[in-house]
Amino acid sequence: MNPFLVGVLIAIPLVIIVTLYRVWRGPSVFDRLVGVALVSVNAVVVLVVVGFALGRPVLFLDIALGVALLAFLLPIALGKYVERAEDVDTAGDPEGARDPEAAGDAAVSESPGASEVSDVSDASDLEGDR
Repeated sequence: MNPFLVGVLIAIPLVIIVTLYRVWRGPSVFDRLVGVALVSVNAVVVLVVVGFALGRPVLFLDIALGVALLAFLLPIALGKYVERAEDVDTAGDPEGARDPEAAGDAAVSESPGASEVSDVSDASDLEGDR
């Protein structure tokens, strides 16, 4: 077996392990999605290298192609799932419910409407004086 292929077969699983740590401890969901995509791409590379190392690249390239197609769709599907979950979380909340400053701005914006109502009543009093 080629020493280069052995080195690659040792290095890439180490990269996968480091990436799995990022998937597990990622600070955000998007870091985790990128980590999942990287793990799947590295799995495809491992399949191709194993195929060449064992002398059967045709078989392993076919398997790697199938895994690559799934690896392409997995982050897209997870991203859509996360996007829908965020939409459901924010759908029932009134504007500014999560941000106290925005709620304060909403209260301030309501006060000019109240003064307009009092202006209307003042105008009706003027019309009654005529």
